[in-house]
Amino acid sequence: IGQLYTGDGMYIWRIDPLRQQLARSGLNQQQAFQYFLATSVLSALLFELVANGPASEPAAIDLLDGALYLGFTIGGIVWCYRQNGGADGTDFLNRIVPIGWVMFWRLVSLVIPFFVIVGLIDWYQTGNLGRPGSEMPILILIMNLLFGGMWWRIGVQMRWVDDHADLNSKGT
Repeated sequence: IGQLYTGDGMYIWRIDPLRQQLARSGLNQQQAFQYFLATSVLSALLFELVANGPASEPAAIDLLDGALYLGFTIGGIVWCYRQNGGADGTDFLNRIVPIGWVMFWRLVSLVIPFFVIVGLIDWYQTGNLGRPGSEMPILILIMNLLFGGMWWRIGVQMRWVDDHADLNSKGT
């Protein structure tokens, strides 16, 4: 366990061998994908642990929400990796990070107005100002579908870049 090396190209704890590999040869597409997927999954799990963690009793809807969020995260990253050409693709991280950044802000631009409107309707109906519908299955489903849609669009954009990068490298 000394270096905590997984055997498939990922270091878990020691930074020195990783730095040497990055300086020497960098990561291939599969290794970059593995690091990005692992980091994203662990971040999603940590988020869910904090949101629905041991200090609270998670309701069934919270568990469903967490499962959908994690599923869309894993499925979305795998989808994007494949749209980028998989192990034979190029520049996975150089593409997914900036495209994901733009698509995230597009998602935010949909979600914030939607929840402001839902909040105002709830305030008008109940007189309570707060987080309306955080336990409503339909809103949780809508949010997760929007999140899944964001990953789908990231993959579509990555495919476009991959297709056009191939054309540019061929001089067309």
